[in-house]
Amino acid sequence: MAGDVGIEMSLLKDLTVGTLVSRLVAMLFFSAVLGIVMALLAKLMGDRRPQFAGRLTINPFSHVAVPGMLVAAVFGMGWIRTMRFDVTENRWGVAGVLLVAVAGLLLTALTIPLVDPLRNLAVATLPPTGGYAVVYTLIQYQQVALASCLLNLLPIPGLACGVIWPAVWPGREKRINRYEAIALGVLAAAIVSGILGNPAPALLPYFSALA
Repeated sequence: MAGDVGIEMSLLKDLTVGTLVSRLVAMLFFSAVLGIVMALLAKLMGDRRPQFAGRLTINPFSHVAVPGMLVAAVFGMGWIRTMRFDVTENRWGVAGVLLVAVAGLLLTALTIPLVDPLRNLAVATLPPTGGYAVVYTLIQYQQVALASCLLNLLPIPGLACGVIWPAVWPGREKRINRYEAIALGVLAAAIVSGILGNPAPALLPYFSALA
């Protein structure tokens, strides 16, 4: 444990303003992609609750969770604002709700290799200073998106796959929602303490030829 905390403290010392800003921008893009993909998948499955809640949009500010964004800025992985579903409207019921979450994360992860051509284009066409900033932000998007997709596979209330609990017990949705802040607080503490590390550096080469 002490070693993990030491590593996290070292990472914090190495953070720069440029890294924090690029991760914030990366998290905005991640929030927009995951948010609209999940809302669209829900609509395709017959559940229009996310659409009625204003989530069927590419606007990242409709999806951003401020705590998740701040954690991502410092530790490279986070979460978006919880999306509410109507299990009774989903044509596959509970399985359909879980499918929306998992498929949304998988489709979002598929954008990671698609960023490689954009990085090459930025290097080839932009001036060095601006090109470096753009490329660095694109790299951060790949890292943040990969780590956040994996993080959100955890069935924790407040994360993407945490939607399974109100889907299984729709009558207890309000009670489950009250525990989200506590669950996410414990999760954030696990990330800050190093108990839950960022897997992106080790796994990104499997998703990006430029890693």
